[in-house]
Amino acid sequence: MVNIISLNEMHLDKVCIYRIWFGNKFYIGATLNSYERILSHLSTIAAAFEGKRLGKNSITNIVNHLIANPIIETAFFELLEECENEIDLVDAEHEWLYPCKDNPNCLNQNFNVHRTINGIIVRPNGNFAIKQNNKYVLVSNI
Repeated sequence: MVNIISLNEMHLDKVCIYRIWFGNKFYIGATLNSYERILSHLSTIAAAFEGKRLGKNSITNIVNHLIANPIIETAFFELLEECENEIDLVDAEHEWLYPCKDNPNCLNQNFNVHRTINGIIVRPNGNFAIKQNNKYVLVSNI
């Protein structure tokens, strides 16, 4: 099992883009509350070690990396960018994550950034999708 330590305790409870270092590899994410997200990662990683929630996802990538590198006992949480609100997270996460899509040290599985806010799928660069006739329809520039 791995522990996650924040590099700066003042970065807890923030709306932010973050990176967690697992040895020389990392995961980038976005959250409305960094402390709660760390606890969620710990819980999900523990469940994955028990064989739950495995599949083609970032957690599987993280667990496989940890299994291959049992010397890693501590991961480090780093705040990359603090955001004002949930909508700002979308563009910020895209800006941090997309350049890492070909980086072999990035443990993220999905680089298609989006958030669902009040039933609307918000995508980078002001694009969003709304549900019409039981299908989501892309609408540009909100």
